[in-house]
Amino acid sequence: MMPLRSKATTIQDVATLAGVSPATVSKVLNHAPHVRGSTRERVLEAVQKLNFRPNRIARSLKAKRTLTIGVVSDDPEGLFTIPMLRGVEDAVSPHGFSVFMSTSHGDMARERALLEVFLDKQVDGLILMSGYRVRARGAPALPLNDVPVVYLYQYTSDVAVPCVIPDDKGGAQLGVRHLIEAGRRRIGMISGTRDYEATIQRLDGYREALHAAGIAFNPLLVCEGDWHEASAYALAHELMAMPEPPDALFCGTDSMAVGALDALHERKLRVPEDVAVLGFDNRIFAPYQRPPLTTVALPFYEMGQRAGQLLLAAIRGDAPTPAIHREPCYLVERQSSRVSA
Repeated sequence: MMPLRSKATTIQDVATLAGVSPATVSKVLNHAPHVRGSTRERVLEAVQKLNFRPNRIARSLKAKRTLTIGVVSDDPEGLFTIPMLRGVEDAVSPHGFSVFMSTSHGDMARERALLEVFLDKQVDGLILMSGYRVRARGAPALPLNDVPVVYLYQYTSDVAVPCVIPDDKGGAQLGVRHLIEAGRRRIGMISGTRDYEATIQRLDGYREALHAAGIAFNPLLVCEGDWHEASAYALAHELMAMPEPPDALFCGTDSMAVGALDALHERKLRVPEDVAVLGFDNRIFAPYQRPPLTTVALPFYEMGQRAGQLLLAAIRGDAPTPAIHREPCYLVERQSSRVSA
């Protein structure tokens, strides 16, 4: 004979153990405000002791929501996809929402097919995310009707939706100001390719930081690389061979900063005593360079959080203003720019 299944734990069981009403248990499980902290703790402890699993379908029907969010990324292997997705999840999961992601590989026909699937599943909201670069793009590949959408790490002027991107210009200003405050006056820049919007924004920030400090912009100190170590290695050699070489190098990515460091070591120049080096991105390898690399961090996790918060507000009917939200970058200071007193 098949063993009889034990009776499922109910919300009444949780209420009895916690010494509260079923309505209070429901409020706690639905993250409602105005529940005393001690009461909330008792309810959650009872939920854990009884291994209570709320009926998600029933909750969804009552709320007239599926408590799900769909994310369509154009590049799931991008370096920045995971921290952005983690930020989204941390913003929405405390409110009972689950996040499901798929990838279009940058193919609009595939994006359309994925959006059809998500709409068939009746997701409560959508995030369209670029996984590797800030870029302008058009409207979603499929009309979304009343389903709210947020753009993440990309933006559009074709539809009125919130868009979340990093403040690359502000990040460059922050980094160059740091070098100037460290006493550097002849700051070279090894940028990425000009077809990337981030390159233009960072170059603008570099120029504005110099101008604010009363330092004249010198185009001879700016070189265009291709985002990779080898190009920055060669360009750093060129810059340091100038009659008046730079006393600092601002590199458009941490990868390029690694190439610049190799060139400086090869020329027997001390970092940071002779030349300070600054990267951009805060990649995982930055702390392990010789010396550890100072860098401007892109706020991917915070961008994901902001996108999740904006989408939650839209789902609840408090539609955020359609605009480009620029999340500030922050400086991670390490030894490559720091000279001991």
